[in-house]
Amino acid sequence: MKSEEIAKLAGVSRSTVSRVLNNYANVPEETRKKVMEVINKYDFELNMSARVLAGKRTDTIGLFLFSVYDQKNPQRIYGNSYFGPFVEAVVDTGNYKGYYVLVHTIYNPDDCRRIQQTFMQRRIDAGIIIGTEKNEAIKSVISKISNPLVIVDYDPAEIKQIMPSDGKITVINSDDRKGMDECVDELVSLGHREIGLIEGRTTAYSGFLRKDEFRKRMAAHGLPVRKEYCLKGDFIRSKTENAVTKMIKLGKLPTAMIACNDDMAIAAAETFRRHGIRVPEDISIIGYDDSQAASLVQPQLTTVRIPFYKIAQKAVEAVKDMVEEKSTCYIEYVIDVEFIRRKSCAEPAEKGEKT
Repeated sequence: MKSEEIAKLAGVSRSTVSRVLNNYANVPEETRKKVMEVINKYDFELNMSARVLAGKRTDTIGLFLFSVYDQKNPQRIYGNSYFGPFVEAVVDTGNYKGYYVLVHTIYNPDDCRRIQQTFMQRRIDAGIIIGTEKNEAIKSVISKISNPLVIVDYDPAEIKQIMPSDGKITVINSDDRKGMDECVDELVSLGHREIGLIEGRTTAYSGFLRKDEFRKRMAAHGLPVRKEYCLKGDFIRSKTENAVTKMIKLGKLPTAMIACNDDMAIAAAETFRRHGIRVPEDISIIGYDDSQAASLVQPQLTTVRIPFYKIAQKAVEAVKDMVEEKSTCYIEYVIDVEFIRRKSCAEPAEKGEKT
């Protein structure tokens, strides 16, 4: 159905139909109601291409998921404990606020150009980028986009250095320093002194922050960070399993470990179990994220809850404000986290050595 037909059925002019479709304020409510009744009755769909050519908004957000690691895992996006909840929350929140969400996956740094292309094609009004790894390709893209962008999990200082002078960028991070402090404090309060870390990728801002704060908090308690107890898991289960197995074969373990995400914590716990090492009787484990699996595994995982839905809401709200020009060129948010105490931690056994 064309707008001329709607105008004829509603008994109004074509220009009035256009004003209703574009939500102009200068349309009498009774007239707006008549037009909308016709639109709803005949399932009229606005021609988006025509709107774009006319310089109108698309009411569409581009959600870009950046995952260049663990390429052999077909579930690394939608089966991921980090990306999965985020996609669901952004789509749900965006739809509630009247936005379509166009989801893109970035599997290779060279594909970062898709972000810029999507804006140039005028398919979206704004973008949300999640899971960004620090590399020259993404830095180059960010430095060239003046359209509204929300970036989750990125160094704010670097964004301010590289963003264009006419850019509109909101950066959202979880309070990972507070989260890691509470992990270390919990284990120290239980009596642990030999505490290890399963690191995420430090090219991700959250991975860097959690590792950096672990070292600082251990130092604040007067505890050494032992190299043999710090494993590189890169947020990937298979790498974590290999690293934990190697540590077990060396014959000496810490009394507790903190993993920089739940997937690695669960992978570590399963690996310990296969080698006859009990959690938490022989070794305590803390995760990070509070994924759905954290409360389902046995023992239930002590972890740090990141409020994915709240971050998604804030991201969509920031998009709306930037699109409607209600915000300044740069805004930064740090979202609070919550320590969740469950069953995977206990007081240390008398000896830190396990074979």
